Amino acid sequence: MDKKEARKRGLYRRSLIPEEERIRRSGMIFEKIRPLLDQYQVIGCYVSMRDEADTKQILQYCFDKGKTAAVPETTDSTLRFHVIHSFDDLTPGKFGVMEPVDCPVIPTDRIELMIVPLSSFDAYNHRTGYGRGYYDSVLLPEHLKAGIAFSEQFVDHINADPWDIPLDLIVQA
Repeated sequence: MDKKEARKRGLYRRSLIPEEERIRRSGMIFEKIRPLLDQYQVIGCYVSMRDEADTKQILQYCFDKGKTAAVPETTDSTLRFHVIHSFDDLTPGKFGVMEPVDCPVIPTDRIELMIVPLSSFDAYNHRTGYGRGYYDSVLLPEHLKAGIAFSEQFVDHINADPWDIPLDLIVQA
């Protein structure tokens, strides 16, 4: 399936999940990914918006355990990650996404575990995002690359391009 259709299908299916169910299943995703959080010290994580798998528990766990939590700021063509210590370090930014303000930048190659959003995924750990390639521009071989999603976002196959970086794993509920 081409990426545009996979993205459309995944986003549509995700939008049909009732809010209470998304909250419950986001908690299940957190429980599944928590062992990974314990293995790494520097964690890159998106700040969830709208009906995405919620990352609040993941980020709060990082704050509580003294992990280095790095979240993205959107620039013209890529992402720049900043260290945050609480949700108070965030303010609405580009695309309505909560972004860090006045927080130190961390080089992307220092991030050990990168938790990425997705609109759809397949059995080969290919993903679609929102179509701008921001995450593909920062994912490095040294990162453990984990996507989090709801099972409804699964599609049979995504026709990935050579520049698309597959994830190492996808945690779903």
